[in-house]
Amino acid sequence: MKAALIDTEQPVAPRKKRERIQIMEMPPREEWFQKGRDSFGREVWFVRVEMTGLRTRRYGPFPTKHKGLLFLDHMLNEVADAFSNAEFDLGRYQVPKRCFGLRAGHYPVVEDELCSR
Repeated sequence: MKAALIDTEQPVAPRKKRERIQIMEMPPREEWFQKGRDSFGREVWFVRVEMTGLRTRRYGPFPTKHKGLLFLDHMLNEVADAFSNAEFDLGRYQVPKRCFGLRAGHYPVVEDELCSR
């Protein structure tokens, strides 16, 4: 019998499960990425993040776009936590609600507070 090139008696290592993107609500856009080269000349990717009130930030380098998206997904998870925490403190900054009582289904009377002084 001929010898096989592949030893079939050794167990095959199970494949690693690929990390999945879970938080992102929209598909990625090309302007989110910036391609560059590292010191060895390999192609690497940077992720650009823009938020209102903050300057544009660039994170990386990542070996693939997918790794950059995994980082972005993790970042969005942390930002979503910050959004939910900020909603609990919203009352500190918001104009307080006024109770107008029941007016038989009509809208409350709105007066200009600056003119009534």
